[in-house]
Amino acid sequence: MKTIAALNNNQEKRTKTWKIKLRQIIAAAVANLSSIVYGMAMAWPTPSLPLLKSGKPLLDGRIISEEEEAWLGSLSFLGALVSSPIFSYVSQKYGRKIAGYSVVIPFIVSWLFIVLSESLYLFYISRFSLGFCCGGVIVFCPMYVGEIAEDSIRGALGTFRSTLGNIAFIIMYAVGPLISIKDMATICAIIPIVFAFTYYWIPESPLYLMKNGRSQEAMESLLWLRGGDVQAAELEMRKLTAVVKKSESVNTSIRSLLSSRGTRSALVICIVLGASIQLSGIYPVLNYAVSIFELTGGSVEPNTATIILAIVQMIGSLSSLFLLDIAGRRLLIIVTQTIMSICLAGLGIYFFLQQQNYDLISVGFLPILFVGLFVFLLSVGLGTVGYVVMSEMFSPEARGIATTVTTITVWLTAFISTKFYVNIIDLLGLQGCYWLFAFVCIVCAVFTFFKVPETKNRSLGSILCELNGEDVKSDEECVEKTAS
Repeated sequence: MKTIAALNNNQEKRTKTWKIKLRQIIAAAVANLSSIVYGMAMAWPTPSLPLLKSGKPLLDGRIISEEEEAWLGSLSFLGALVSSPIFSYVSQKYGRKIAGYSVVIPFIVSWLFIVLSESLYLFYISRFSLGFCCGGVIVFCPMYVGEIAEDSIRGALGTFRSTLGNIAFIIMYAVGPLISIKDMATICAIIPIVFAFTYYWIPESPLYLMKNGRSQEAMESLLWLRGGDVQAAELEMRKLTAVVKKSESVNTSIRSLLSSRGTRSALVICIVLGASIQLSGIYPVLNYAVSIFELTGGSVEPNTATIILAIVQMIGSLSSLFLLDIAGRRLLIIVTQTIMSICLAGLGIYFFLQQQNYDLISVGFLPILFVGLFVFLLSVGLGTVGYVVMSEMFSPEARGIATTVTTITVWLTAFISTKFYVNIIDLLGLQGCYWLFAFVCIVCAVFTFFKVPETKNRSLGSILCELNGEDVKSDEECVEKTAS
């Protein structure tokens, strides 16, 4: 009888736990529908640039030049650079929900520019505007997901952004070469509408509501997110109360925030991780994937190779979903960055030998192997984990400024690596360019080993305690310490 009762009790606990987590999963998935639109915007150059460079005149009756190609590939990053502080302000002042709604109309209008325009300059405006919206997605989406999730699944939910974004890459790579640029833009214009409709039904971030004195609404939000479990919602409310109480006692000027050891440490970590994501060469590799595979003369047709890359990228994100809370953040970053450097160095060696007129026909599969493994590892590691870590390390009062600085770093380095990719090749050669990317990966791995704390299954209070150099052994002790 006792055994049966124990089994029934365990089953009830598992059912309760699943119910508590289910709505958090739903809310994270809905918020990350914006990542599909983001992914489509970022994937657009890969299938579209070869069409715009083809022998058939397009747009205003001419074929785009190499310089114009570079601008079309990089203008979106300038748009994101401009929008990051704007959406950070909107998220902090008006909430994560309002920030999410704010990208919908600009996304639709940006795609309509491509649908309706015949001028290359309107394409430039569209790319800049799409980047502006993408910058908003990167600000509000990880912030929202990080704040609605309980500690045990925060990392897994944080991978939704890259997973859904990679699904968008697959769609663009597979469908883009088969239909016109305008037809693809029409499809892309529909997704923001779906996002806006579904985003309406999920609650605002409890942390945002608490910070603005709306404790009753915060409790209602937590009850929804915790599947109606009062005990779980009350426990989360105690944690939020402690964090908000501490934030209210802190001067929120930039100077005072940077005077905090924990904020400074977190900011340096996020700047290095954000810059490493982009300076490892991910966007040049993806944007110029067709050209890379054409240049190497590999055994796989270039457009097919890019679809394989997108699938590999998604598999990497899904793998991160399971590995993130098993292996931990630090280990994933260190291991993946190290192997990525080997792949990029190997690709550089291939280009060097090709330049020396070696016969590489028998190893023509190596470029797609190196690039595929590089993309997979970036998705498993820093491309997913980096954004999760960056959303876990800041107190509420520092989050707005920190998010702004971090996202500006990400987009600035993305613009530099994409816009000046051709210039770097002219200066260092194709092999030297990829050896430079490999060096960035090694530097990131070493930095992570020495400076990045493990944030797996830890509360915000516990992470902040460690960053501030405080010797606190448990999350409970951090809550008590902060509240006192």
